[in-house]
Amino acid sequence: MVLVISSLLMGSASLTPQQVYSGLFDGQIGNTAYDVLWNLRLPRTLLAVLVGVHFALAGLILQAVIRNPLADPSVIGVSGGASLMIVIFLLVADIINGTLFSGKTVVSLTWLPFAALLGGLLTAALVLSLSKRSGMNPTKLALNGVAVGAILNAAVMWTILAWGGGRTETSILWLAGSFYGRDFSHVYTILPWTVLGLLALCLVQRPLALLRFNDDLAHSLGLSVFQWRIITISIAVALAASATAVAGPVGFVGLIVPHLARLLVGNQLSHLTISTLLLGGCLTLGADILSRILVHPLELPAGALTTLIGIPVLLFLLQRQSRES
Repeated sequence: MVLVISSLLMGSASLTPQQVYSGLFDGQIGNTAYDVLWNLRLPRTLLAVLVGVHFALAGLILQAVIRNPLADPSVIGVSGGASLMIVIFLLVADIINGTLFSGKTVVSLTWLPFAALLGGLLTAALVLSLSKRSGMNPTKLALNGVAVGAILNAAVMWTILAWGGGRTETSILWLAGSFYGRDFSHVYTILPWTVLGLLALCLVQRPLALLRFNDDLAHSLGLSVFQWRIITISIAVALAASATAVAGPVGFVGLIVPHLARLLVGNQLSHLTISTLLLGGCLTLGADILSRILVHPLELPAGALTTLIGIPVLLFLLQRQSRES
């Protein structure tokens, strides 16, 4: 709640608590506080929380299913696939609108989130199909995901450099993970995926808890490991891809948050799910607030801040895994 109030108060134009209250509950259209809150800060705040929830829960699911503490949505290529589709979409939109129709907007950017979602889902399907022969072995799944993600990220950079058109700045800002310029249309885009993802996660709590054990033990407890691994990974993909679609790849949230949650509540999955959900929203909202005030009046992408936090966590986990092996 403190972060939500801070998000409404802080920005390029600071508001007083009285202005926030009157803008939310007594404001009129045309009033500055009303316009700032309802057109900019309130949808941006809600979107930052929802995106954090999506990435954090996706990371929690993947770490359980792949049984790898380093897993996050990038491991199975979701972020790379969504990013590549964003760049391709912007390139095609530029060609169609600028060249074929002389500047008339025929392909609207409102379709951009759906393109990113399609890219994430297609990439995940490719990684899963490559891993199918190994029976969805966690190690091979992670290796296939990292390999496909690396190829896609290289393709993204090549496309941006070769393209060099008017959409380059927009695509780079999007790829950095930012909530700048988002409004309620983005909230409405992601909200159905939030509801469906949470419902699905509630229904797979028991299989997800068993998938954290080795395959033989899960089989002996009556679980169809292959089927449930596909189902749970699909839930994680949908959560991560829909979040990438509206905000870009906000890095390392899926890696950091589940580990913080384990430190706070232990390994019981029900407690871990709730803690991950809350911490995910707090992390991205906190990063977005800092992104607005650290270099005011300029603005940093929130994804750059979460990456700065995530890299030390990743190095720590790598060192710990190395010592244990």
